[in-house]
Amino acid sequence: MTFRPRALTLALATTLLLPLGISGSTAASPKPGATCAKSGQAIHMNAMVYTCVKSGKKLVWSKGVPEKKTPAPTGNGQPGNGQPGNGQPGNGQPGNGQPGNGQPGNGQPGNGQPGNGQPGNGQPGNGQPGGSPTEQQQLLPDTSFLYMRRIGMSCSTNGVFGFTGGMLAICKNNIVKYALPTDIPPAPAGGYKTRPSWYPTLAQQQGQTSEPTCAPSSIKFTSPVVPIAEMAPSIPYGMMVGGHVTPIDHGYLGIKVLSKVQSTRTEADYVPVTSPAAGTITSIGNLGGPATIRVVIEHGCNVSTVYMVLNRLSGVLASYAEEMKVNGANKQVSVAVKAGEEFGRQRDNMIDFNVWDGTQWLSGFENPFAYVSAEAWKPFTADPLPFFTPELRTAIEANMQKTTSPRFGKIDYDVPGAASGNWFLEGTLGYSGRLISEVASATGEFPGGAPTKGKNESDWNHLAIAPHEVDGGKWIFSTGWWSNPAGDPTQTMINIEGSKPTPDKLTAASGMVSYQLVQFSPMEPATAPARTPGATAPYAVGYTLGAGMPSGVVGLQVNSDGSLNVEINTTMTQASQFTAFTSAKRTYRR
Repeated sequence: MTFRPRALTLALATTLLLPLGISGSTAASPKPGATCAKSGQAIHMNAMVYTCVKSGKKLVWSKGVPEKKTPAPTGNGQPGNGQPGNGQPGNGQPGNGQPGNGQPGNGQPGNGQPGNGQPGNGQPGNGQPGGSPTEQQQLLPDTSFLYMRRIGMSCSTNGVFGFTGGMLAICKNNIVKYALPTDIPPAPAGGYKTRPSWYPTLAQQQGQTSEPTCAPSSIKFTSPVVPIAEMAPSIPYGMMVGGHVTPIDHGYLGIKVLSKVQSTRTEADYVPVTSPAAGTITSIGNLGGPATIRVVIEHGCNVSTVYMVLNRLSGVLASYAEEMKVNGANKQVSVAVKAGEEFGRQRDNMIDFNVWDGTQWLSGFENPFAYVSAEAWKPFTADPLPFFTPELRTAIEANMQKTTSPRFGKIDYDVPGAASGNWFLEGTLGYSGRLISEVASATGEFPGGAPTKGKNESDWNHLAIAPHEVDGGKWIFSTGWWSNPAGDPTQTMINIEGSKPTPDKLTAASGMVSYQLVQFSPMEPATAPARTPGATAPYAVGYTLGAGMPSGVVGLQVNSDGSLNVEINTTMTQASQFTAFTSAKRTYRR
């Protein structure tokens, strides 16, 4: 099978982040869908850009997209008067003016170094930039959410959270800083059954300043993503593979052409990728190669669909095809699309697909703060099947590899007080892979997707102990740190021998339990078609896992404080050989 490599996950984290820039001018308020006069006309308002676009035979205002950040102008600080070192004057630095009345900054005296003639370093003046008020950039009030504020900016309401740089932020001592675990209120008894108030809504993550009021149930998927006649077995949510250490929050839709050897595929083998419902394409980006495009469609009512590793742009996005061949290219757009309308083509790999529903909440994440540091959309991941019409749902289910409910899979397996679920190395900030000490001392935003210094990828601190995505009776041990502390993601199957507890029943009362880890491979049903050597067809519906050679042994112990002790030994082959933890033990937390 062809899967998305970990590097694309990092690119995805970057491409999701919508620009949080501020509009440099304002005009009359455009109403999305209302008629406009001139095609291509753009109006900037409240950090959004509204564009006059053609819809059918009419010109209407687009839904609007966040615009790119424009650096704030600085004031004109006066030179500082440095004390003479060898008679040289101090050099005052420009003032960091806030928008206002254009008064000059007041540079503080520079501090000349005695004896060496070096100029003094004047402190920044507090000047206000010139310009009329209507030309100044205005920040939204920060009394409830830190809209459009970046790390290091000033803020007025301490304790208010926001979302910036792909991570949760908080106003602390009137400065925007990355939020730390100690900033989060205690979890309610029984965990988070609904979105906590400090967690950014899906709309806020997408750069919107208001919440949709219509119900997601009003959105109906009346068209398949790929033609049903061309659909092949498809992977559900929850796979753990390579750098995808924790269960993946998207499925992979199979297409029949993958049963051909790639060198024999032709132009005629491309199949259309279409929108399942009417909506607006808001984001397109390149995830690392000319045939790895990402597209986000907002369907309204807090529902979005996401497509990744799309081979080609076509149809309504054909005009962006050349631009998106550049690695790392990313563009916020506003392109209307109808149900069944083509926006891409697929031939050489399965297509990543998932649905976000901003009104749903996955309660199986014991500590949602762990995800707001990198992939904050995870708790809003929704089962796509209920959105499709009954006929389409039946046809899609017939192609899902998983034959038990939920057919489209599951990603949240945390069991409070037990070993099952997702874990992150103690001292690190959840999904980001960054050290908490590194985040606490940050004065600016981290480069998007860049891992912690000395680590191969951000997944080095991840750990998941969860059922296999198709053969749910088998448990997978998935770690970002197998034997290399810089990160070497590995997946093995847990051989649960005798009366040993399954991970969802392994609690503090169980004490330390050791398990044999074994390699695994799929076993297809006897009725499955023969596989063509060199082809990349997905495995058949209902395949199971077979156990292979031992990979090592792991010792697990759930602690009374909810943490998990883990020690991997790759030199042992039998669980009975592991009798006690050593200095190689690691501790993980949710």
